[in-house]
Amino acid sequence: MHKFTAALLVRFSLVLFAVGPVAAQTGNTASPLVFLDCAACDFSYIRREVPFVNWVRDREDAVVHILVTDQRTAAGGRDFVLDFLGRKQHADSNGSLRYVAQQGDSDDVERQGLAQILKIGLLPYLADSPILSRLQVSYAAVAGAVAPAATTADDPWDSWVFKIDGSGWLQRESQLTEISLDGGLTADRITEDWRIRNYLDLDYDEDRFQSNGLDAQSQSHHWAQRSNIVRSIGPHWSVGIAAEVWSDTYDNTRLGLRLAPAMEFSYWPYVLDRKQRLTVAYHLGSRSLDYRERTIFGHKSETRFEERLQIDLELTQPWGSVRGRLEGSHYFHDVNRYRVESWGRVSLRLFRGLALDLEAGVERINDQLSLAVGGATLEEVLLRRRELATDYKVWSRAGLSYTFGSIYNNVVNTRL
Repeated sequence: MHKFTAALLVRFSLVLFAVGPVAAQTGNTASPLVFLDCAACDFSYIRREVPFVNWVRDREDAVVHILVTDQRTAAGGRDFVLDFLGRKQHADSNGSLRYVAQQGDSDDVERQGLAQILKIGLLPYLADSPILSRLQVSYAAVAGAVAPAATTADDPWDSWVFKIDGSGWLQRESQLTEISLDGGLTADRITEDWRIRNYLDLDYDEDRFQSNGLDAQSQSHHWAQRSNIVRSIGPHWSVGIAAEVWSDTYDNTRLGLRLAPAMEFSYWPYVLDRKQRLTVAYHLGSRSLDYRERTIFGHKSETRFEERLQIDLELTQPWGSVRGRLEGSHYFHDVNRYRVESWGRVSLRLFRGLALDLEAGVERINDQLSLAVGGATLEEVLLRRRELATDYKVWSRAGLSYTFGSIYNNVVNTRL
């Protein structure tokens, strides 16, 4: 443990000046390649707060691998250990720092502490970099424009990132067999100007029953390809288009196609969304549907135009966090075919030791165009194989916790 740097963490803060001009003059070689291995970190926040390194997504590309582990302390806080593991030309430069979050700390306070100690731990790897001359230790951070994030000059993948995943589930008993398969493929490209996301997911479920010499079998499947292309057009505005192709036995869709151009306004500039975010998005598009069975409205296929308005609010403050969404949509061929959704989550630290978590949602539903004619069987109802008619949905969750006793929060004991 570096006692001197730990002391600096308590009394000082690290600030960054004019990283942009340095990067422009020296290229990406001025910034070390760093891989952050942390399941509990807010990586988006850290990337903004620590813009003087090149963050990479694979440890094999890095010269510094930061491994962050954490454990609960006796008083309910979290003890983080950050191991700075040098690689390649920094193979002999390793170190370790510790950060202890108190039980009453909010998510915002916790991520600020982690970002601060990350800055200190990265200093040794900047010793031979021109960027070091742009760093200064001070009592308080300097207010001003956020420095642009470091970029990689030579990227053969052109910022594209791919991911493939899959899983399976099999359970067999004397009278019951359950099979479940799912998989996915993502292809994303995210830059300062563009956000392109593509996702393919597939699901298959099968249940087999044997009772009194009778065999029964139930199957369902779902696949969907979703794509979103968004272009930034300023600090407050963005435009884009969403496309989706899908098939789903649950909602009676043999093949569906949705195209929806959209625009979004952010009340606060996107670059300043660390602690607060308020956005308003408008979608205008079409939905073409080919049904497996005739619907209750007598259609085997149809194309309908729709519009949607969505408002999102997110606040992350020392006292807790708030997130909420209000969304409304309707079809143009019949404005009475609409849906209104509202969802909210509040996490509050009311006073020392007392925390309150509330989450609730409500939907007014009147747009189920794909409902198949005829009633659902008992099997379809119990196994949720078929969408049922409803005009509302309500759900809620509440939690309350109170911790009291010793204020000391430094001891970690994982013994049996």
